[in-house]
Amino acid sequence: MSQTSLQPDLTFNVRVKKRKKIIWSLGIVLLLVMALVFFISYKVIDTLLHHPRDTNVSYELNIDKTPYEEVEFKGLKNNNTIRGSFFPTSSLSGKESNKTIIVVHGYTSNRLVKGRTQKLIEHLVPKGYNILAFDLSSQGKSDGDLITLGLNEKYDLLGAVSYLKSRDHTGDNIGVIGFSMGAVTSLLAASESDDIKAVIADSPFRNAGLFLREGLPFFSGLPAFPFSYTSTWMANWVFKVDLDSISPMDAVKKMQDKPVMLIHGTGDQQISYKNTEIIYESLRDNASAEVWYPLNTEHIDAINHYPTEYFQRVDRFLDEYVGK
Repeated sequence: MSQTSLQPDLTFNVRVKKRKKIIWSLGIVLLLVMALVFFISYKVIDTLLHHPRDTNVSYELNIDKTPYEEVEFKGLKNNNTIRGSFFPTSSLSGKESNKTIIVVHGYTSNRLVKGRTQKLIEHLVPKGYNILAFDLSSQGKSDGDLITLGLNEKYDLLGAVSYLKSRDHTGDNIGVIGFSMGAVTSLLAASESDDIKAVIADSPFRNAGLFLREGLPFFSGLPAFPFSYTSTWMANWVFKVDLDSISPMDAVKKMQDKPVMLIHGTGDQQISYKNTEIIYESLRDNASAEVWYPLNTEHIDAINHYPTEYFQRVDRFLDEYVGK
């Protein structure tokens, strides 16, 4: 065979080898990119679910004027010890009350909800309502090492309900006021407990998975694709937190006979009031459901922005459904 006839074969082999190198190089680059995406997604979720605690439980709490008891009880999952404060009406009137309102704080907060609990105590305790405010798992002074955006926190709230039921008659009539993630937790728990007679949910998200996918670019600066989806998957795969299952808009469908008040400011930049619109739509067959959209109000700030109207609405609702 001549040298001339061998030349095409040699050229072909060189081209094949070049293609293989390019494919291998592209494959390695793709794997490195995927590894980087998953690593960043892991860090995003790890940071989200392991946020540092706010343990400043004396935040705006006037202890001298507000006698209370330090209490603890077990959550109904993971056996976490949950710690909180119980504010009895008997500290003011000397009379025991069978009406108790549980306050449920949000993400990166604690039992005092940055001063909001103080306002609820000052207003509601003189009206005959005990107040139980507690730290959710992994926040404040309660046990735990993972924040789950309501998935497991609802068991903390159900543990609080069981605790009140064990205190003579303080658990006869229970209402819940939840803020932000605490509003989500309140709706989830109330959908599973007949002992919770009524719920006030201030600024909830409709579904944790949707909330993360929509809000990740805003909170982290990362592009929605692919990080919104890989982060949701990472939460489920690594931390066993199924964000899409944390869905108040679905949970409330089981609450067509339970009184629900939804509050959401139209100026909320953290969780759009559109979330509450969707939750309220799921309650369209509930004659005891109502909603209030305070204008130009930031996240969970209706109690500060419109205090008079806020307490007028809360008083009427609680007196009708919890205070009977």
